[in-house]
Amino acid sequence: MFRERSPQGSLFQSAFLFPEEKFRRLEKSWAEMFQARALPLIDEKCFAEMYCEDNGRPNRAVQIVLGVLVLKDMFNLTDEEALENLEFNLLWHHALRLTLEEAHLPQKTLHNFRCRLMAHDGGRVAFCETTDRILQALAIRTGRQRLDSTHIMSNIAALTRLGLFCETIRLFLQALRRKHPELRHLVPAGLAGRYLKEEGEATSYEDARSDAARQRLGVCARDLYRLVDRLRGTAAEGLEEYRLLERLLREQCDIGEKEDGWTGEGDDDAGEGSVPITLKDPKQVRPDSLQSPHDAQVTYSGHKGKGYEVQVAETCDKENPTQIITHVEVTPSSGSDVEVPVPLIDALAERDVQPNELFADTTYGSGRNAIEAELWGTELVSPVAGSGTNKTEEAENDTHRDLTAADFQIDVAADKPAVCPAGHEAMEEYEECAAPERLELRFARATCEACSLRRRCPVKFSRKLGVYVLETDLIKVNIERRRRAEASGEFRRRYAVRAGIEGTNSELKRAHGLGHLRVRGGHRVRLAVYLKALACNIKRMVRALLAEKFRRPCVAETPVPALG
Repeated sequence: MFRERSPQGSLFQSAFLFPEEKFRRLEKSWAEMFQARALPLIDEKCFAEMYCEDNGRPNRAVQIVLGVLVLKDMFNLTDEEALENLEFNLLWHHALRLTLEEAHLPQKTLHNFRCRLMAHDGGRVAFCETTDRILQALAIRTGRQRLDSTHIMSNIAALTRLGLFCETIRLFLQALRRKHPELRHLVPAGLAGRYLKEEGEATSYEDARSDAARQRLGVCARDLYRLVDRLRGTAAEGLEEYRLLERLLREQCDIGEKEDGWTGEGDDDAGEGSVPITLKDPKQVRPDSLQSPHDAQVTYSGHKGKGYEVQVAETCDKENPTQIITHVEVTPSSGSDVEVPVPLIDALAERDVQPNELFADTTYGSGRNAIEAELWGTELVSPVAGSGTNKTEEAENDTHRDLTAADFQIDVAADKPAVCPAGHEAMEEYEECAAPERLELRFARATCEACSLRRRCPVKFSRKLGVYVLETDLIKVNIERRRRAEASGEFRRRYAVRAGIEGTNSELKRAHGLGHLRVRGGHRVRLAVYLKALACNIKRMVRALLAEKFRRPCVAETPVPALG
């Protein structure tokens, strides 16, 4: 049953038990600022739907449990270390406004709360709602933001191809022993012995030299087929581990007709029957194929390896007291960053923190993304991919070169009429339904024929319409304009602000443990990313407020206390 935490404090809070001198020092610590400014930003009502309205035992205050999780990721601690700090660290008591009796939390409570967050998308709610309050509390300007991705790993081992087969089969055999022991007779003893010992421990079948590994990989592929084939139609089909066997077989092997089966001479499975299966060439295996049976949502990137990608957007206005992460999202490593910007701008717009300028890397800045972002009211600032003609000489001889569609002022949203280089407005604009990026501009005949730029202008007279027409491709126009900006040197100075996002990625990985998480599985990974980003935001807020407090004239010589 949901119950909000009472705002009423207690005279028995740990802070009030300190001698006066220690209490004054406590008031200058990060814990005081956390309690006074950060803790009230956690709105418990946002999590009411995670609990029954009128039944069951009242919940432990969300503000306390979520506060513990935030502090855990702020200092990059394990559950055990966080709960130990909750029990005995007086700074934590003060930060969370606890008495000595209240400063206790079973590990099961943390576990159950995280499960509730995963079931109700609570990680995203906690990050978005609390971050929006941080932005308001610090008066952060969100008009300029920067975007980048960083590669992370869940708590899995990076398996070889042979190791992937062995581990997937081993996990299935263990699950079969545990949940359906009556079906063990369907698994040949020789097959089971290659992956499990009698006591259920793993063998070292995947630990082989390169020459032996290739031979053993063929054996594993045939064993995989045998298990899937023999246990099809039994109760084993309901196991998640069996579905992983089917997926691995489908993604890594080609299955032929049964009469085409074979077994290699001298292989470990000789005498166990031929199998109609061949291994796919590694280049034929898709990057979104199974990478680990312990985390089926991990994918592969040829550039960064196995894992996940985390998209990070943060403010980058130099007038801000600190920069705040506005958006985080977990995406597959096998995916492309080109699919990220438009949904991200949409998500930021829903929270009223949409940027006017979004600085991003080359892979985000396709011409189509730039046009769609402009329709949302955001300028996507990024380098242009590929090589184009050098516009530097053209820029220097601007009065002599032929004009192109990029010299026309075209409002993508069509709120304003297009204007030609001579300053004349278009009469009409027609958009092709089949290709919305294609636009036709029409200009009055008398205006164009009297124009001094007529000889250099790309417009053409249409006898059918009786007007001058310019057919444009908005994507090509956008790319040409950006190439000109890059060649002129204007872009480099403007784009320099994007480099700061690399420091944020490093901070999340090194200070908050984002690089290699302690959890596995897509839902747990997403929750961990949201909590670590929120912890980083709260840490930055506390540091900014402490810096502001200790820069005042009355305490100008007092050093700013360290956090973390």
